[in-house]
Amino acid sequence: MCLQEETRTNFIQALKNGVVPATGCTEPIAVAFGAANCLAYLENKDIQKIEISVSLSVMKNAMAVIVPGTGKPGLLIAAATGAIAGDPTAGLNVIANLTDDDLPKINKLVESGKVSAKIAPVEDKLYVEVIATDKEDTVKVCIAGGHTNIFLIQKNDQVIFSKNRPAAYSVSESQEFLQTVKFKDVWNFAQTEPLENIFFIKDSANLNMALVDDGLTHSYGLNLGKSLKNSPLDSATDDFSNKLISYSSAASDARMGGSQLPAMTNSGSGNQGIAATVPICVTAKYVDASEEQLIRALTVSHLTALYIHAFLPVLSAYCAVDSAAMGAGVGCVYLLKNDYEMATASIKNMVGDVSGMVCDGAGCSCAMKVASSVSSMYRSMNLAIQGIVIPGSNGLVSDEVDTTIRGLGVLATDGLKETNPVILDIMMSK
Repeated sequence: MCLQEETRTNFIQALKNGVVPATGCTEPIAVAFGAANCLAYLENKDIQKIEISVSLSVMKNAMAVIVPGTGKPGLLIAAATGAIAGDPTAGLNVIANLTDDDLPKINKLVESGKVSAKIAPVEDKLYVEVIATDKEDTVKVCIAGGHTNIFLIQKNDQVIFSKNRPAAYSVSESQEFLQTVKFKDVWNFAQTEPLENIFFIKDSANLNMALVDDGLTHSYGLNLGKSLKNSPLDSATDDFSNKLISYSSAASDARMGGSQLPAMTNSGSGNQGIAATVPICVTAKYVDASEEQLIRALTVSHLTALYIHAFLPVLSAYCAVDSAAMGAGVGCVYLLKNDYEMATASIKNMVGDVSGMVCDGAGCSCAMKVASSVSSMYRSMNLAIQGIVIPGSNGLVSDEVDTTIRGLGVLATDGLKETNPVILDIMMSK
């Protein structure tokens, strides 16, 4: 099946927009990015105050996760790091150049009590406002709709930059496009697109497998990846399923535990990028895949994850590592059997498994959720390649894979709408 040129171009753009590198968990990094851009317009730079206002989902996702290079979690350390050591031109890699020499100044700023954070009274899933004041001026930076999507920069009473503020429930152009296609189009694109046009996706393997090595070598968070790889409870620690789960978990350990290595994200999330990448790399080695097979498998994995996420809120109570691992299931089926029907069965099996897993904020426990999702992916694709699929009469699963995916989107958007405030209440009352 030949895809129209416009469709192929839009798929490539969706991949380039949705699969990008980031240093650190993207919610606190968005705050660091806002602070860095504030400081770019302050000439005195003797910081008197930094005020942070964020949406509920950003607050939830930033409370417990370690800011890379600092060893500490939270929005206050993220804003201080962005203000002291941030590069306002580097996007999600805003604090990639943080050095040990910066840490005393960052810690002093946080300990001074000059940095504060609160929940903004907005309906947006993703909203960040940073106001920084030095001895002479005040600069405000507002972000919405995307982690680096600045829509307002104001210095004192002067608007320096502005564009239309994204609506609270708006979606990007890529998301709008992906909502118009079918999973079959995604599969066919990955199979047929000239290799040179999708070669860039191999960067996801380079970055995320470096995180695997970092997580297996050093101590981060729960050390889940290392504990699974070297488990005293299982003598078969070198088998295929163990590698899928332990390697993916190790990358998440490093990612959430403060590693300064960048992750290749998917849909704005490093853990989603890990879940869509690492199982593909493990499977490619398992089957001794060619470079072209690896690239096409990574393409169908990441694009499937983006396609499914197009029907989800940008941030929600649904743990979208699960949907990213659905993409990995498709990519693994491509490498193992290259069978479209098996790929659709793998997605449906996963939707019928752990779709109720909630996101209770970013932190070291994210590695557990990565492990759960990749484990579900392994079970689901294992059933699929043996011709077994959950019937369309069961729960969230429908006969058609695209209907199943859209149903998952309804669950995350409408069914879990009231869950986020409850989760945050529990977190903040501890």
